[in-house]
Amino acid sequence: MKLIVKTLYGAEELLKKELETLGATQVETQRRAVSCQADKQTLYKINLWSRFALRVLMPVCEFAAKDDKELYSHIYEYQWEDMIEPKRSFMIDHISFSSLFPNSQFLAQRTKDAIVDKVRDVRGVRPSVDFDNPDILLNVHATDDCISVSLDASGVTLNHRGYRDVQLPTATNEVLAAVLVEMSGWQPSDTLIDPMCGSGSICIEAAMKARNIAPCLYRKDGFCFQNWKDYDEQMWNNMVDEAKQACNKQRLNIIGSDIDGEAIDIARLSALELSLTPDVRILRKSLREQSRTTESGIVITCPPTHQEETKRGLEDFYKEITYYLSHNYPDHDAWIYSTDLKALRAIEYRAEKKFQLYNGSQEGNFNLYPF
Repeated sequence: MKLIVKTLYGAEELLKKELETLGATQVETQRRAVSCQADKQTLYKINLWSRFALRVLMPVCEFAAKDDKELYSHIYEYQWEDMIEPKRSFMIDHISFSSLFPNSQFLAQRTKDAIVDKVRDVRGVRPSVDFDNPDILLNVHATDDCISVSLDASGVTLNHRGYRDVQLPTATNEVLAAVLVEMSGWQPSDTLIDPMCGSGSICIEAAMKARNIAPCLYRKDGFCFQNWKDYDEQMWNNMVDEAKQACNKQRLNIIGSDIDGEAIDIARLSALELSLTPDVRILRKSLREQSRTTESGIVITCPPTHQEETKRGLEDFYKEITYYLSHNYPDHDAWIYSTDLKALRAIEYRAEKKFQLYNGSQEGNFNLYPF
């Protein structure tokens, strides 16, 4: 089967290599995605083990349509009755880059109408639409007159790992954190410090990688492929059991700190949930309060990008970051990610390496500063 695996802009090459490792074939990078061929076992494995994927889509039909009548007709022709049982609910995610279908909501509505009518006409029962917790999630995508409809195998995006129940608005996306750790070249034998760790995404993702913990091993949301008619429960259960056995107890030295008490509590609970303590230590300290260290290591951090978080101008705050990181961690490579490129330029060191990496729709840079 063909799969389209979504990721962040800038992380496509990392995802490509990862998918090849997980058993996918004919792997090709696209913009914010990687296409590949995979069997059912590999599809399951990608959802369980990928650190860099946001969602996994399986294309089911593609066609050209110039208006809503052609759209409805082509959608209706597909055998949805074999895919969506009347007892199952579904929802349609939608995006349009087409001047023929500028209203993506209308695109989704007509797609829904055709699917519901087809299932009702064949099965005699109309499937329900559930916007909150659908059993089956479909994705309709329009570019010019080209329409593609895919089954979403993941459901809730794969950055929802399951190791924390509370998500702060300022939390670093877990997939982004995993990408940052990978791009930095961090090795488990190195000390890793995040001096502005927030709710601990970078620290937790690094530890999960080092301990070989499958990213979605403890996910509570489940996956949409588990509601598909051909779902192989025994295959999935065996894969989960194998993933549990694959975890190791490698000793680590990972330290996160932040001034935000609520975020620190979430980070500590996450580390406890995954049995990562005491190898992942989470401290409540501001950047100013952190002590100078003579140990070598690596700093990976995402400073605040909103002025209200710093209570001062962002550029002044980033200059302060320069001082404290260079003073407290003189023998560390410091990797800093920010979507505020103007503030990032206020750092008073020349970046040795730069990666362009988007956080959703926000352009960001991930820079290495060797202090």
